[in-house]
Amino acid sequence: MAIEILMPRLSDTMEEGKILRWLKKVGDKIEVGDIIAEVETDKADMEMEALDDGVLVEIRVQEGESAPVNTVIAILSEDGAVGVSPPEQQKVEVNKLVASTPPPLEASETKRPAAEQSRAEQPTLENFGRQPSAAPERKVRELRESRTRRETPEPAPAERRLFASPVVKRMAQEQGIDLSQVRGSGPGGRIVKQDLDAYARQAQPAALPSQLQAQPESAAPTATRTGRKEPFSRIRATIAKRMAESMREIPHFYVTSEIDMSEAVRLRAALKASDRVRVDVTYTHVLIKAVAIALQRHPRLNASFAEDGREFKAEINIGLAVALDDGLIVPVLHDCDKLSLLDIAAQANALVERARSGKPIAEDLSGGTFTISNLGMLPVEHFTAIINPPQGAILAVGTIKERPVVRNGEVRVAHTMMITLSCDHRILDGMTGGQFLAEVKKLLENPVGLMV
Repeated sequence: MAIEILMPRLSDTMEEGKILRWLKKVGDKIEVGDIIAEVETDKADMEMEALDDGVLVEIRVQEGESAPVNTVIAILSEDGAVGVSPPEQQKVEVNKLVASTPPPLEASETKRPAAEQSRAEQPTLENFGRQPSAAPERKVRELRESRTRRETPEPAPAERRLFASPVVKRMAQEQGIDLSQVRGSGPGGRIVKQDLDAYARQAQPAALPSQLQAQPESAAPTATRTGRKEPFSRIRATIAKRMAESMREIPHFYVTSEIDMSEAVRLRAALKASDRVRVDVTYTHVLIKAVAIALQRHPRLNASFAEDGREFKAEINIGLAVALDDGLIVPVLHDCDKLSLLDIAAQANALVERARSGKPIAEDLSGGTFTISNLGMLPVEHFTAIINPPQGAILAVGTIKERPVVRNGEVRVAHTMMITLSCDHRILDGMTGGQFLAEVKKLLENPVGLMV
């Protein structure tokens, strides 16, 4: 029985996918859970797992081609035979014939009219196996060798030894850069986009001395600058499209609050010093826990706009904006309200690592109800973020900085942090957004409650 392999929906917003590489070939046995292909989605390059057992008998979407979600991209067979359309069955029969020595031709077959013999000399699906008696073995051997060359391309050992994402490899190909000549600066020698840019700058030819001397002495030297156009990757194109739609269709408004993080700083230092805490708890993890509790108490922030009203979400799934070489990805931590602070730290660390290594799973990129964009690791004090549809809000977080503050009429130094909430004015108002920020502020300024 034939089993259709469909282009999976690997993220909430995915409409089509591009096959970067097939990891299985026709004739391979497939088991449930096998990684059969690498797919470029609108958010990341992801691995596609097999959902059924069988033998791969046909690939319909080739490497480099795109297909909409739920389109048939390949065919499995439980018994290895193609149980689909007659033309496909003919292809299988041709392959079987090429792989074996043809039987001797009967003498009667050589006495057909000349026109029919001329047509028979062309190795098509309709007349394959009916060649004239002249050198049939040679024709079959040539066809077999041609088929072998198509199905087993020349190996590229140098390319396989390179550590680079599919996006970086494609950019190198478009720019005519040999990756074997590029030195990677990423983890483990991985080649990243910045390495391509640096190599391209070094490779620009300098002007020859003879060319410089040929210029008239009276002529003022003119500086020539050449630019280049970099085509969007699928991720970057999706970001451009969705963010433009968000700003055009969603009426944003913003509320900002300054938070005294002094107690949170002390809490994190105590957790790092404890030999009973085996996971690194960061300020992002503390923030996720505080936001999850605040969303429980203010569910309107955990909702989205619908044509006939406000749609409240049953789960609290917080997305974390993570920067990549060519844009950003927002992996989602599910059921944050049900996790302890230490559980959040452990699961968020694994989630972000999968995203940065280019190996997120489908669940990582779906189901988000609220997003946090944290630039606290950079000297960024304050910024605003664009809402990630269909969510109703996003929180932008700046760096923690020592600032003078007034407490009880006295000036002292405190660790403070600026946070800005972007809200969808169709479902939220300033008072609602302000109350949510007040809740987050209270939780972060008294973080002991986050450990309970």
